[in-house]
Amino acid sequence: MSTLFDIMPGLVMPVGEVMSTVARMWQNDQPASAEGPSAFRASQMNVVLHFGLSTLPDEALALFDQAIRFAQVYPCRIVVLCPLKDTHQDLFLQGKLFSQCYIGQSTRQMCCCEAVMLGYPVNAIGFLENQVSIWLENDLPVYHWLHRVPARRIEEFYLPYLKLCTRVIYDSCVEGPDYAKVKWPRPEVVMDLAYARLLPVRQSIGQFLSSYPPETLVDGLLRVECRYEPGADGEAANLLRWQEDCLEKCAHAGEGFDEIAFGTRPLDGASPDSLEVEWQYDDGSKKFLWIHSKTDDNARIRANFGKGQVDLPQQVKPMVVERTIAEALFF
Repeated sequence: MSTLFDIMPGLVMPVGEVMSTVARMWQNDQPASAEGPSAFRASQMNVVLHFGLSTLPDEALALFDQAIRFAQVYPCRIVVLCPLKDTHQDLFLQGKLFSQCYIGQSTRQMCCCEAVMLGYPVNAIGFLENQVSIWLENDLPVYHWLHRVPARRIEEFYLPYLKLCTRVIYDSCVEGPDYAKVKWPRPEVVMDLAYARLLPVRQSIGQFLSSYPPETLVDGLLRVECRYEPGADGEAANLLRWQEDCLEKCAHAGEGFDEIAFGTRPLDGASPDSLEVEWQYDDGSKKFLWIHSKTDDNARIRANFGKGQVDLPQQVKPMVVERTIAEALFF
């Protein structure tokens, strides 16, 4: 049966030969006046893509493709960690090297990417950190991307290493609520990709609400609810948390924040919307509703904060994958 390591692209080689092969690969044998591949490879960081055992092959390939697309914009060395099940105890560390140059409209737009991949038995945790440290580019920040690594294993094995990373990212739409319960040694460097994907949503809602006095938004507010399509529970939870933080700040100018209820619930499967936000007030004179269409990039705000009904169409486009990863890693 094929493993995650088997299905990843690249050339299989002994682990000890990977770095020497990388060094030879970028050597420039061209004349001094010519530019070789190394001229288009200026790594700015290390990105470790860390798969858990339950990662499906299609998921692994899709995330690897996303990492490569990110590397084309933000040059980096990608290190892919592929665990092997206990049934592969006869195998030890396995190495694989992937490299490719991408050319734009001219050779000046060429970008060369590399990824080194490590297949390791799950019981070889003690060797993992040492091998990863050898493969990282020295003196460059390390960003760690976790995917389907169980929270209990993170707490048991990986926290000392992750403490040294510049940023740790994951996707709560995949991991569920378990990662939020992990006692991260540096919680300020842990970022949820679901929150990063919401940047256009936060901007569209925030720009509209910023035109009203804070006390107007919070006074009389009883309930804030986010409704979401299946698979978007991570986005809904993050959007609700963002609103709660903002409204708590607004409450310094108003009163009654402790009386506001916050919650999420799934949309009906027949709903034409992918995400909805609704605020309910005590007397019904004020209201706020934001809805996003499931089939296109259109959104709409229907609101009344005491100055008449507002019905505002918006266009809220999702970010491309590489921009979402950058948002999670850098901001």
